[in-house]
Amino acid sequence: MNIFKKLTFWLVLFSLLVCFNNLSGNDDKNILIYLTNPFNPLLNPWLTDINMNPETTYLFKPLICGLHLLFWTGLGLIIDHLIKKGKNKK
Repeated sequence: MNIFKKLTFWLVLFSLLVCFNNLSGNDDKNILIYLTNPFNPLLNPWLTDINMNPETTYLFKPLICGLHLLFWTGLGLIIDHLIKKGKNKK
Protein backbone atom coordinates (compact mmCIF):
# COMPACT_ATOMS: atom_id res chain seq x y z
CA MET A 1 0.00 0.00 0.00
CA ASN A 2 1.22 3.49 -0.84
CA ILE A 3 2.33 5.41 2.27
CA PHE A 4 0.37 8.49 1.17
CA LYS A 5 -2.84 6.46 1.36
CA LYS A 6 -2.32 5.60 5.02
CA LEU A 7 -3.95 7.80 7.61
CA THR A 8 -1.05 7.22 10.01
CA PHE A 9 1.30 9.13 7.70
CA TRP A 10 -0.99 12.17 7.57
CA LEU A 11 -1.71 12.19 11.30
CA VAL A 12 1.99 11.94 12.16
CA LEU A 13 2.74 14.73 9.69
CA PHE A 14 0.03 16.86 11.31
CA SER A 15 1.45 16.14 14.76
CA LEU A 16 4.98 17.00 13.68
CA LEU A 17 3.81 20.29 12.17
CA VAL A 18 2.03 21.20 15.40
CA CYS A 19 5.11 20.29 17.46
CA PHE A 20 7.49 22.23 15.19
CA ASN A 21 5.15 25.20 15.41
CA ASN A 22 5.27 24.95 19.19
CA LEU A 23 9.03 24.48 19.39
CA SER A 24 9.67 27.41 17.04
CA GLY A 25 8.03 29.75 19.55
CA ASN A 26 4.89 30.55 17.56
CA ASP A 27 2.74 28.79 20.16
CA ASP A 28 4.42 29.85 23.38
CA LYS A 29 1.28 29.18 25.46
CA ASN A 30 0.88 25.62 24.08
CA ILE A 31 -2.71 26.34 23.05
CA LEU A 32 -2.55 24.49 19.72
CA ILE A 33 -1.05 21.39 21.33
CA TYR A 34 -3.69 21.37 24.06
CA LEU A 35 -6.53 21.85 21.59
CA THR A 36 -5.38 19.05 19.28
CA ASN A 37 -4.67 16.35 21.87
CA PRO A 38 -7.68 15.09 23.86
CA PHE A 39 -5.49 13.54 26.59
CA ASN A 40 -3.91 16.84 27.65
CA PRO A 41 -6.90 18.00 29.73
CA LEU A 42 -6.71 14.71 31.63
CA LEU A 43 -2.98 15.14 32.23
CA ASN A 44 -3.18 18.89 32.93
CA PRO A 45 -2.45 18.78 36.70
CA TRP A 46 0.57 16.53 36.18
CA LEU A 47 1.87 18.58 33.23
CA THR A 48 1.41 21.82 35.16
CA ASP A 49 3.49 20.45 38.03
CA ILE A 50 6.28 19.54 35.60
CA ASN A 51 6.17 22.96 33.93
CA MET A 52 6.12 24.95 37.19
CA ASN A 53 8.89 23.02 38.93
CA PRO A 54 12.20 24.75 38.08
CA GLU A 55 14.05 21.43 38.22
CA THR A 56 11.90 19.80 35.53
CA THR A 57 10.94 22.63 33.15
CA TYR A 58 13.45 21.37 30.57
CA LEU A 59 11.37 18.16 30.30
CA PHE A 60 8.09 19.92 29.54
CA LYS A 61 8.33 20.72 25.80
CA PRO A 62 9.83 17.37 24.69
CA LEU A 63 7.35 15.50 26.87
CA ILE A 64 4.33 17.40 25.59
CA CYS A 65 5.44 16.95 21.96
CA GLY A 66 6.18 13.27 22.55
CA LEU A 67 2.73 12.70 24.03
CA HIS A 68 1.16 14.55 21.10
CA LEU A 69 3.07 12.49 18.55
CA LEU A 70 2.37 9.24 20.40
CA PHE A 71 -1.37 9.92 20.53
CA TRP A 72 -1.72 10.74 16.82
CA THR A 73 0.52 7.84 15.76
CA GLY A 74 -1.50 5.40 17.85
CA LEU A 75 -4.80 6.73 16.57
CA GLY A 76 -3.57 6.49 12.97
CA LEU A 77 -2.38 2.93 13.43
CA ILE A 78 -5.70 1.89 14.97
CA ILE A 79 -7.74 3.50 12.19
CA ASP A 80 -5.49 2.03 9.47
CA HIS A 81 -5.84 -1.41 11.07
CA LEU A 82 -9.63 -1.07 11.15
CA ILE A 83 -9.70 0.03 7.50
CA LYS A 84 -7.51 -2.91 6.48
CA LYS A 85 -9.66 -5.31 8.50
CA GLY A 86 -12.82 -3.91 6.87
CA LYS A 87 -11.37 -4.31 3.37
CA ASN A 88 -10.32 -7.90 4.07
CA LYS A 89 -13.88 -8.86 5.06
CA LYS A 90 -15.23 -7.93 1.64
